[in-house]
Amino acid sequence: MRLVNPYKLPVLDIDGTLLDKNGAISAEDRNALARVCDLGVPVSLSTGRVVKACSGIISQLSLDGYHIFFDGALVSNPNHGKEIYVQPIDKMVVKQAIEFAHLNGINLEFYSANHYFVERETWASDIRRDFYHTPPTVVDISRLWQKERIIKGVLTVRSPEERAKAEILYLQFKDGLSFS
Repeated sequence: MRLVNPYKLPVLDIDGTLLDKNGAISAEDRNALARVCDLGVPVSLSTGRVVKACSGIISQLSLDGYHIFFDGALVSNPNHGKEIYVQPIDKMVVKQAIEFAHLNGINLEFYSANHYFVERETWASDIRRDFYHTPPTVVDISRLWQKERIIKGVLTVRSPEERAKAEILYLQFKDGLSFS
């Protein structure tokens, strides 16, 4: 008797869903996903994470399909370097955000499909390197908007001063950028 599978494409969130609080995939979930893949059903990830921060998970689960990254701004198959959808941030908005950040002492980080850019290493870049296995590329970001297709910008805060600066940035760009 052949089992009929009603599912065409299971799509899984990563943090807090597929991964536990320690960043591990349970044996039960790993086995269930292997069975689904054995049925010939593709499995996709959908995450706010960047591509590089998912490569270990994709490899562990032997997933060879398209996945959703950057909160939906990129749909690609990283194993084959193929993109089917990308929504980068407008270059002029990136330029304006960089200029605004420099004027206000705000430390912005940027992502292209394959790179993580910072002007200097900070506690935030240390976290991304250690937890997400995403090492930064240290560059002068003032002309980054001309050289790279930026998909995501990040401002991470941990102090009241940093939070106040983030609020200033938000108020300046709330109509031109999506914030989470």
